[in-house]
Amino acid sequence: MEKLAFIIRVILFKVILSPFVKIILGIKFRYEEKPSFDKPKIIVANHSSHVDAIAILCSLSVRDLKKVHPVVARDYFYKNSITKLFAKTCLNSVSVSRDRQFDNPLHQCEKLIERGHSLIIFPEGTRGNASEMKEFKKGVSILLKKYPQLEFVPAFCEGFGQILPKGQWLVLPSNSSLRVGKSKSIDRGLDINDITNYIRKSILELRL
Repeated sequence: MEKLAFIIRVILFKVILSPFVKIILGIKFRYEEKPSFDKPKIIVANHSSHVDAIAILCSLSVRDLKKVHPVVARDYFYKNSITKLFAKTCLNSVSVSRDRQFDNPLHQCEKLIERGHSLIIFPEGTRGNASEMKEFKKGVSILLKKYPQLEFVPAFCEGFGQILPKGQWLVLPSNSSLRVGKSKSIDRGLDINDITNYIRKSILELRL
């Protein structure tokens, strides 16, 4: 089943969606460096549209599609068997609870990191406006603080809110881009708030 899910994911993102987002939607991909996921990392990006996660997954190599997991909201993507199947099989996602349903909502993320896998996290926690990011949740900072070997990769999604605005399903081409920065580590002496501010600053520095 796991092998079949991987094949489905490769076909979806490398054969179907990658040409679609580049040619039809016109999304441009720019890299300060092409990240390597031989070691676990967290891709951290602003969030204004479902296109954000799709574009980031399209930017990955075939090999990385096996070990990079978007972190999704359990109450949204796991609300019924159809969306849950899509989230787990096609997106290779891991879910977190936004309503404090579990004592440690990051438990599944921690298990993946300890297995050498990587994550995609949108610290705003919900889709917002790329020109004015919402306040960041602390989950990424907690993980970076807990795992000394972990680096983060800042990414900035520009114009994706115009392609697929929140609450709408009409997809429109737009002048948009995904900009991926260099992998960064944090000073483990920083507190959680300082780490969060550093992550936010690293993302904003990618904005043109």
